[in-house]
Amino acid sequence: MAITQQRTSLRHALGTIEPHAQRKKMERPVDIQNAQSKKSTGSEKKKHVQQDTQQRRQGATTIADCIDEYLRDHEGGNHSDKTLEWHGTALSLLRHYLEEKRAITHIEEVSASDISSWFAYMRKTPGAHKKVRCERTIQTYARSARAFFHWLMRRGTLDANPFDQVVFPKVGRPLIKTIEPEEFEQLLQACTPPHASGVLVERAGARNRAILWLFYDTGIRGSELCSLRMGHLDRKRGVLTVIGKGSKERRIALGNNCLRQLLHYLDRHRPDEKELAEWGSAGEDHLFLSETRMLLTKNGVEMLFKRLKERAGITGKRISPHILRHTFAMNYLIKSNDPFSLQELLGHEDLTTVLNYIHMNDTVLQEQKRKYSPGDHIPIQTRGHKETRRTGFKPKARGKRTEK
Repeated sequence: MAITQQRTSLRHALGTIEPHAQRKKMERPVDIQNAQSKKSTGSEKKKHVQQDTQQRRQGATTIADCIDEYLRDHEGGNHSDKTLEWHGTALSLLRHYLEEKRAITHIEEVSASDISSWFAYMRKTPGAHKKVRCERTIQTYARSARAFFHWLMRRGTLDANPFDQVVFPKVGRPLIKTIEPEEFEQLLQACTPPHASGVLVERAGARNRAILWLFYDTGIRGSELCSLRMGHLDRKRGVLTVIGKGSKERRIALGNNCLRQLLHYLDRHRPDEKELAEWGSAGEDHLFLSETRMLLTKNGVEMLFKRLKERAGITGKRISPHILRHTFAMNYLIKSNDPFSLQELLGHEDLTTVLNYIHMNDTVLQEQKRKYSPGDHIPIQTRGHKETRRTGFKPKARGKRTEK
């Protein structure tokens, strides 16, 4: 009886367990299916992320596209054409090096070692003119690349800036080159071609002298001179309004000599409206015009300085609007000792650039040293060295000593 009850209880227990085990067995494929479904979803999600990454790498993250977007951003910020050209040249060199020498086409792949290798490559490889680049040129390109990567960080394109781990190229400050007053006079005399005469020759000479005086007396840039218009000159006050980088205006008072030469050209030799209309330049109001009655371009100014240098017979020294800009800055700083007003006159945003002129050229530096030498201004009297010579001196006869 007891055995029968135990069997009945065991059978009842097994009957209770079997349906539960059966349900587990039936639910197991569902769990496996759900796990496979989750795994498939994760795989698909990972696949989508990889596709998005690949699309992003094929799109705006290529070095070429990033450079184009960077230049467009500068253009939208009303930066000068010279600035755009500078960045375009430097970043083009960087892109070609990364693509050809390092097989890198996407900006995320650029590392600090790649940039350092680019610096070393530029030192060893000749530039466009088949000459080895100087350290200052390399530093200029490096500054452009550094600004580009800072821009990428601000845009969120990069998570880390490789320039943070790069030793930036350093160069010493060069001696500032200027021209002497005698050389400036030689250039003025060369404004008119020798053994030439006529109305057009006098017109060219008056224009060239006005240009030289304007560069020497104001220190404006070559591009700023080319953009001057008739309305920028205040004749009554003798003040010139200059449009600088970023369309920033500044006013510069003209000295008497400069104003006299400029008015002489404008009132007596600049083509009038009738002549401009005959040449198809009606309404042309630029201050300085070329022989074709069109505006004088920057390239035209460079060619003019080349001719003036040859006529003046100046060799071994560069003559350019920028050299005259340095000359103005040096002379003004020495006479005024005021770098802050010089900063406004030159149109520099950063005073550091102006302070570079304190690092004078060697000739001026040595003259200033002799003029203010501490040893010559010491308030005590010292006896100078008096040179004396021995008299009646007879050298001893040289020979072998004889024993007595």
